[in-house]
Amino acid sequence: MGIPQGSDDDTSTFPADFGLRARLQAARPRLSRGMASLATLLLENPELPINLSSSGLAARAGVSPPTLSRFCKVLGYGGYLQLRVGAAADVGRSVAQDGLAGEPGAMVHPDMEDKELLRTFLSTHVQALQASADLIDLRHVREAARLIAESSRVDVYGVGGSGSVAGGLVERLFQVGINARGWSDLHMGVMSAACLDASAVAVGVSNSGVTSQTIEMLTMAREAGAATIAITSDHRSPLAELADLLIRTAPPDDYRDLGQLTASHTQVFAADLLYLLVSWHDPARSREHARRAQEAVTRLGAKPAPGGPATRPRP
Repeated sequence: MGIPQGSDDDTSTFPADFGLRARLQAARPRLSRGMASLATLLLENPELPINLSSSGLAARAGVSPPTLSRFCKVLGYGGYLQLRVGAAADVGRSVAQDGLAGEPGAMVHPDMEDKELLRTFLSTHVQALQASADLIDLRHVREAARLIAESSRVDVYGVGGSGSVAGGLVERLFQVGINARGWSDLHMGVMSAACLDASAVAVGVSNSGVTSQTIEMLTMAREAGAATIAITSDHRSPLAELADLLIRTAPPDDYRDLGQLTASHTQVFAADLLYLLVSWHDPARSREHARRAQEAVTRLGAKPAPGGPATRPRP
């Protein structure tokens, strides 16, 4: 789904806008042990290619220079010089983000100074969101939004933390006229999925992509003929394999003890992006349903729920 496949000796072709970090995350699941150690080293120390020669980086990672050369090609670079340029671009972008301090995935602890804690916490979340933006193929999200906007019915499956993300997506879609339902209970979910057809869409949300209940529900929806969409960080997971369209988020393992916290934000980021594009597909319908929903809630004497269709800027 937009991620290059093949052995780790192949020269890979990545989308031009993929930075070094996004390429490392996309390629890491299929790398040999030596190349995987290189990938981990660069994810934790993105500045190394800027400061080290190719032989210096190879020695630091404990691999041979030929392995480093093949590694560059696996990442879609012609050689080490191009990889260094990619590293410099990523580091430059990170520095430009309002002067945020702290490396992505830095450990936090109770004895940190308040300022250091806040800056590290913020920079880690910003890095995770940026990595997700790099990994997302917007063509897939636009196609997923079109399918949802034109569907007769949408099921969204998620369990635990991912269930909260799924529920938020359902609520937003419902407000703009999409017949959406969310399921976290396996029995209810598979019963609903079994009643879908080719005019319906099913969305599975699981950060790991291996949540058995979500996989079962999306499998049933696929067998019923529905189009399937997965929101997950692992493009080789069982959930991703079930999906016609994949919306990928940053792997939480890259962010150590803050990983599970960043995972929820990257999932919401992907779900909100999907909702935004759905609301733009038929703006008149979206506005009308949002207006009716807000009026209905207002009649109860309560404030309308935030959201509603996003306004597309006029050209």
